Amino acid sequence: MAQIDLLAHLPAVVLGALVGIFAFVPLLLALVPVLRRTCDANMAKGMLGVIVSFAILFVAVVAVYLVARDALLPFLVGELGGFFVCWVAVAMAVIAHKG
Repeated sequence: MAQIDLLAHLPAVVLGALVGIFAFVPLLLALVPVLRRTCDANMAKGMLGVIVSFAILFVAVVAVYLVARDALLPFLVGELGGFFVCWVAVAMAVIAHKG
């Protein structure tokens, strides 16, 4: 089993987190107008946001796999962490706004 040295892989984790946050932007662009009630929910915009977000995540993973395979696992951890943190932040904002 491979050992992960946190300090050695910290740049990959941070880069992954930044990519995860960046990949969340298309979803946010589709979601914010609906939450602000400036437009109705649109399935096409929502699906386009999902497709673009996952395309960004996928392309980044393939790029790291091709360039630096040793950093793939830490990059994935950061990427998923950044994406998940964005989902939690949006959920907390919606809960706070409704309450």
